Amino acid sequence: MVLKIVLAGLVVLLLTVVLGVAAWAWAPDRSRAELEALYLDAPTDMVEIEGVRLHVRDDGPRDAPVVLMLHGLGASLHTWEPWAQALSGEFRVIRIDLPGAGLSPPDPTGDYTDARTLALLVALQDRLGVARWSVVGNSIGGRIAWTFAAGLPDRVQRLVL
Repeated sequence: MVLKIVLAGLVVLLLTVVLGVAAWAWAPDRSRAELEALYLDAPTDMVEIEGVRLHVRDDGPRDAPVVLMLHGLGASLHTWEPWAQALSGEFRVIRIDLPGAGLSPPDPTGDYTDARTLALLVALQDRLGVARWSVVGNSIGGRIAWTFAAGLPDRVQRLVL
């Protein structure tokens, strides 16, 4: 009987600790407007390409060689912040949140194939007036960079994975 009471007390204590930690760690979701106010440098950082709103950062001299940086799975363009700061003195550094990542909403078509992503990158490249860029990518961004360079070598100057 005493053992049952002790075990019941331990279960209650453990449950109280777990619920306390969960309550302490819980944070409500923020609205899109609040996130955009926090993380957009300017409203013009949201660019519509082929019906998809993309969060785009474009830093550095407009006449400099261009570097496109593609983030990995579960990341955003902010992954590249230290690199962009270091490179933007000599290069035009373009970073994007891929559809459904960071501040870029999901692609309304629901198409997340490499072909769709390449079409978006080509349209962005054309919209920005960039003939060729060096493409840098890690994780899924690396796969997209490699696929872009392999399929469209005339649009790529260098590839960094």
